[in-house]
Amino acid sequence: MSTSTGCIPASMPAPPRLLALATAVPPYRLDQEDVVERVKLLFDGSPNLDRLLPVFTNSGIRTRYSCVPIEWYDRVHGWAERNRAYVASALDLLEATTRRLLGRSGRDPDEIDGIVVVSTTGIATPSLDALLIERMKLRRTVWRLPIFGLGCAGGVIGLERAASRAAVALGETVLFLVVELCALSFRRNDWSKSNLVATALFGDGAAGALLSS
Repeated sequence: MSTSTGCIPASMPAPPRLLALATAVPPYRLDQEDVVERVKLLFDGSPNLDRLLPVFTNSGIRTRYSCVPIEWYDRVHGWAERNRAYVASALDLLEATTRRLLGRSGRDPDEIDGIVVVSTTGIATPSLDALLIERMKLRRTVWRLPIFGLGCAGGVIGLERAASRAAVALGETVLFLVVELCALSFRRNDWSKSNLVATALFGDGAAGALLSS
């Protein structure tokens, strides 16, 4: 007959603790009605426009936030310009999220031991985590894990990586961050169904968690 004390064996890592959660959004609020009117102007002449416009109503989205004002879409922007906007706005949102996490958890910036950053909607070299360390003057010994290109799955995978590290590295404080700027991916000369559906659904923002063991 076996008995259990209910204790975790010494060989097993302790479950990570969630210290804080936080989000951040960019300054421009877009109401769905305004987005629809702008789409009508930008896609005037598209043979599929009337058939696809109900997507905006059926999406259930009333409001989203954008890193650029709605007037920004009135002219064409090249990839380089879009990516510069991505890096600048993503870094602002990551910093805002991090400061909220630190404030809610009562931790200091110097207590951050590692950073996991997930993003797909732009490219940064140096990576966003490195830029964040530089901007916030974090310790040079902070370990980093940038995760790129996994789309919607990136958040789940990134959280698992951060939690796994926090579980095995006793006493470490791990910062997990996700930022996506989908508004910059819109193409005014792309009349495809996928472009319109994405325009009806996605906005910009960042979210994060602070973990420890």
